[in-house]
Amino acid sequence: MRFRLITSEGTADVAIPALGRHSVHNALAAAAVGLTAGLTLDDIIAGLARPLRMPHRTTLIDTGRWIILDDTYNAAPDSMIAALDLLATLPGRRVAVLGEMRELGPEREASHGKVGAYAAHTADILVGVGAPAQIYADAAEAAGMDPGFVHTATDREVALRGLQHILRDGDVVLLKASNGERFFDLVDALRELSQTEPVA
Repeated sequence: MRFRLITSEGTADVAIPALGRHSVHNALAAAAVGLTAGLTLDDIIAGLARPLRMPHRTTLIDTGRWIILDDTYNAAPDSMIAALDLLATLPGRRVAVLGEMRELGPEREASHGKVGAYAAHTADILVGVGAPAQIYADAAEAAGMDPGFVHTATDREVALRGLQHILRDGDVVLLKASNGERFFDLVDALRELSQTEPVA
């Protein structure tokens, strides 16, 4: 991501390795802390530009047939919305594969519904997986998503079998759920699937 950083110490063009507008917000907060701590603007720019490795956090994986947006490290309502916003900016047919956000307490149903409705406007295809799959689906359809592009799966294995028929070359696929849902296993399975012949 690239942006212009405007501070009391000067203005500079900045490039960061992280993806998404939410990553720019994080970088701005880091820059503010750096300035408060007495770092120079040059030090801050260099620090923000440093390469970073964060497995399963907004990582793009080019499989040769489709792009996987691996954001499987964890999930909460705000991070789901941020991931869907990032998905909407990527080229290709956008497929959102969303699993459960855990530990939401009494907000569970409303939060999953909010994310499903948001997906209706940021994804071309929605695959809801696991316990909240129907909540995602119902909310997306209520928000105007064509039911023909809304799918549900009881678990990762069922989702993978469905994706084998849904995915086309050139698609971009967001995978996101709470860490306990083990969607990182689905990332590995999709990478393997990309090496096979397309289903007729």
